[in-house]
Amino acid sequence: MDKINYKEIGNRIRQRRKELKLTQEKLSEILEITPTYISEIERGTGISSLATITKLSKVLKLDLDYLVFGISDTNIDKTFSKILNKIPKENQKLYIDICENIANTFINNT
Repeated sequence: MDKINYKEIGNRIRQRRKELKLTQEKLSEILEITPTYISEIERGTGISSLATITKLSKVLKLDLDYLVFGISDTNIDKTFSKILNKIPKENQKLYIDICENIANTFINNT
């Protein structure tokens, strides 16, 4: 499993905070944490608890998958293509088959 990239998470938080025209101070008030901690999170030097990440996703109206992994409905195809391109050509069909089987398992279990 890939390591969590806290700098990328911080960049997504900063970008969304600015889109919503929130200052670090205002966001920290809403979340009941210090502005310094918000700054650390945005720089990727502070590691947030799951509770804080969840609150951030709600306040900033960001999907958790996007916030943590950068995956959204708009970039999912690119994400899978990137993975597929890393796999040797002779194994790409196997990867696609595995993904289809996993998807079918989820579909059949709902």
